[in-house]
Amino acid sequence: MSPSFGSCTTQQLASPPPTSVPTTGATRRDRVTVIVVRCYLLALLGLGVACSSEGSATKQEKPTETRKLAGVYPDKFQCESLTKTEELVTALGATKVNMMVGQFSPPKGVPQPCNYEVVMQDHVEYWTYDLDCRDDMKQRADALFEQYKKSSADHVAQYDHMTDAGLVKPTDAGIVIKRPEDAVEVQVGAKALDHHGQGLIFIDDDAPCYVRVIGPDAAHRLELAKLLATKLTFANAPMTPRPAK
Repeated sequence: MSPSFGSCTTQQLASPPPTSVPTTGATRRDRVTVIVVRCYLLALLGLGVACSSEGSATKQEKPTETRKLAGVYPDKFQCESLTKTEELVTALGATKVNMMVGQFSPPKGVPQPCNYEVVMQDHVEYWTYDLDCRDDMKQRADALFEQYKKSSADHVAQYDHMTDAGLVKPTDAGIVIKRPEDAVEVQVGAKALDHHGQGLIFIDDDAPCYVRVIGPDAAHRLELAKLLATKLTFANAPMTPRPAK
């Protein structure tokens, strides 16, 4: 007999109290048999409960956490994700803006430039912007800042020298050649420079990218650059997707 129910049989087999009616040997054996069977059934029930409890304790696996990715593959980037035509109309003071398909093939890892025909009240202008979000964009941007500063200064110096020599004259069509503009720092993103009287470059303060804007008007260049700085984020930047911040 197992120790788990030995105490049960010992208690139940004790002598009956003196006031009990004498029993025959057969009756006593039947009584013992019933007690033993009852204890055995209790033991089985206890075992059954233990087994059912162990069987119900199923191991719960921890759900796998899916990390979000930020960035858009450069060859999948769409200009409309940053600038809608109606936003460009407002930023450039235009009456209408038409997107143009460029023929330029950018380097690997760089999206296609965004080119626009901008219809003003009395003339048409052509604008473009491009982005570079490659891993070495900071080094490239810093080099371009220095290059643009130097070449802008060189153009101004050359124009002034030619003017002093009397070599700067209106064209046959009567168009006066304007003096080039010096490069000047402007407030966009983390760092920005307006240069050559036709371009603006800035390093974004959110996405790991630099952006170049080309257009004929300084005030509108600044407005377009501000629009791009607002719309460009780490999540929608044209770069190889990576874990979101």
